[in-house]
Amino acid sequence: MSIRLPLAAVRAYDAMRDRPGASPRRSGARDPELVVAVERRLRELIADGRLGAQDGYAGQRYVFWTEVDSHLRSGAFDDLLDRL
Repeated sequence: MSIRLPLAAVRAYDAMRDRPGASPRRSGARDPELVVAVERRLRELIADGRLGAQDGYAGQRYVFWTEVDSHLRSGAFDDLLDRL
C-alpha cells in the first residue's frame, strides 16, 4: 500500500521504538525533530534510488510501506535509535 511520505515517516518512527537498541521513552509523545530526521532519511533513500516513490496530487510524494519497512529491518535507521 502506498502512503504519503510524512505519514511513512511517522509510521517508521513508531516502528523504530520496537527495534532492538531503542531507548525507552518516558512519554508516548513523538519527538517532532526526530520525525523530521526520519522523513529526511526517507528523502535521501528516494534520491539515492534505494526507495521508490511516486508523485501524486498537489505534489504529494507517496512511498510503499513494504519498502520502508524493509529498510527499517535492514538497519537503515538504526543510527537514529539513540535519539528516541
